[in-house]
Amino acid sequence: MRPSNSYHFLLGSLPAMPRHFDVDRVPITQPRLKKRLELLRPEDAEVLERLKAFLIWDRQPWDRTDEEVISHYDQLMSSMRNRLGRHIVAFQMDIRTIMSGLRRRRRGLPPPPGVGQWVDHIRKNWEHPEFRLQWEHPWIAPMSRLLDTTDCLEAQRIKLSVTWNHWTKLAEQYFFSFEAVLLYLVRWEIINRWTSRDAALGRERFEQLVTESLDEHANLYE
Repeated sequence: MRPSNSYHFLLGSLPAMPRHFDVDRVPITQPRLKKRLELLRPEDAEVLERLKAFLIWDRQPWDRTDEEVISHYDQLMSSMRNRLGRHIVAFQMDIRTIMSGLRRRRRGLPPPPGVGQWVDHIRKNWEHPEFRLQWEHPWIAPMSRLLDTTDCLEAQRIKLSVTWNHWTKLAEQYFFSFEAVLLYLVRWEIINRWTSRDAALGRERFEQLVTESLDEHANLYE
């Protein structure tokens, strides 16, 4: 794939990504990464800021309604002009929608309203253990089993592995372009999330999720 923009110096100054995300530290600190990203062209920097804002939003507290989640998604997709940026947002939200479906079904609730390409498919295949998505998303079965345990660390590992593997494979198509920068950032975010995890707090929140009673319009996009 031919690069849309050339960022040889920027990408050459970044340390290589590890093969796996479950390492002890990020390959580059946040301040240093921020400094490197100052080399971006203004139009690309704007796209990156939108994506960074989404990644931060994706980690925030879970007290949003379904309507707020859908509205945020629609606004972001309408303002995101970069094709890969749109794909990153859409893929992340697909994972959230599937996770929401698993949790709702476990609580005896109806299918999620959701966003993305799998919403109608999940509704039509609500009774199937894996929503008939096992070929596209083989992680659904092991994740579903983990919802009956308190192994939040393994659940987090599976969820992060899904996106990490997807971005790593996609990164093989881009060289010295703005898209390569985007894929570096989203993988850096995964490592940052993993290395800053707190197993005790995660377990407490996990147990709260599987025991609390939620109505249909409570936040369902954890």
